[in-house]
Amino acid sequence: MAAAAAGKSSAMEETAPAGAARGRRGIDRQAVDRGVAYVLMVAALVATYALH
Repeated sequence: MAAAAAGKSSAMEETAPAGAARGRRGIDRQAVDRGVAYVLMVAALVATYALH
């Protein structure tokens, strides 16, 4: 019985960090914001060049 309980706890410990690591690998909002800003700056430069 103790071996079964130890097996369950180790299995849960292995999945918990994997779930936490998966959450950390989510979308980096700061990187998305920077990407959007760069796209908008390029669009502004192209529009400025086209209008002159």
